[in-house]
Amino acid sequence: MKMNIAAEFKKIKVKKLKIHADQRGYLFEGLRKDDAIFGGKYGQTLISVVYPGVVKGWHKHKRQTDYTMCIKGNILYGIGDGKKTKTFVMGEKNLILIKVPPGFWHGYMAIDKEAIIVHVMDITYDPDDTEAKDINAFGDVWKIKKRKK
Repeated sequence: MKMNIAAEFKKIKVKKLKIHADQRGYLFEGLRKDDAIFGGKYGQTLISVVYPGVVKGWHKHKRQTDYTMCIKGNILYGIGDGKKTKTFVMGEKNLILIKVPPGFWHGYMAIDKEAIIVHVMDITYDPDDTEAKDINAFGDVWKIKKRKK
């Protein structure tokens, strides 16, 4: 199942990941070449381990498309277009894949414990393709909001 987010972020795509579980454990497919969300190009895969409370971001790419999944732990994932931001909690409690095309700011923070994130990119990483900003460039997006009672 594929979900699109708010109108100002039409190019951002979110795919709910289907879990296949039995008495031995579980598995889920992250990205398939026949997924509607996939752009058809592969560059490389990176695995990132992030400690709780550490923010990795904000950055954007001129040419690179990122596909991101949190496979262990949970992260707060932020996306911005320079004016507005949108955040997602993703990981063990919400298994999703997020596709971020070039031109969008993005970053993430491990929430409750060490998190393992898988990044699939359509081109190999090029530092000249990446622009970075301070983690607070778009305000206090990294604050975890308490549940309303």
